[in-house]
Amino acid sequence: MSDFLNQLDTPDLEAMGIHGWPYGYSDQVRFHELDALNHVNNASYLSWFENIRVRYFQDYGLSSYRRRDGDPQIVVRQQSADYLAPMLQDERYVVTARTRLLKPSSLIMDYAVHSGGAVRATGSAVLVSLEQDGKARRPHNDEAIKRILARDGAERA
Repeated sequence: MSDFLNQLDTPDLEAMGIHGWPYGYSDQVRFHELDALNHVNNASYLSWFENIRVRYFQDYGLSSYRRRDGDPQIVVRQQSADYLAPMLQDERYVVTARTRLLKPSSLIMDYAVHSGGAVRATGSAVLVSLEQDGKARRPHNDEAIKRILARDGAERA
């Protein structure tokens, strides 16, 4: 794990001992992510989850995040995090993501932060796909649905 912000897929993750996750990236804790106790600030974990979510949506074809007419507006309806153990400056980690539940215009994603052979934090988010007007729900495109089902093994509702 020498490269940072390096995208990882299932074989890469499994080689690192991280099983059950189809998508991730490696990174390192930066000074500005620390709190007064020199631990990673809780808000930094949410930023890490957002960073991987945007990359995931782009790579899976759910949105390019460029606000074009063809793109949906992706809204975070609910998000949670569970902080399991502190992390420190310069610590290397892998953040992972997967879709757990796929509905026609929304989904539930799970996240985890792995470091030193342990899971340090977990999280989840409910995301809704809307038309650009921000009002009407927009179904996910068929290609993205196929990728999610094949890669993540998501449950379909």
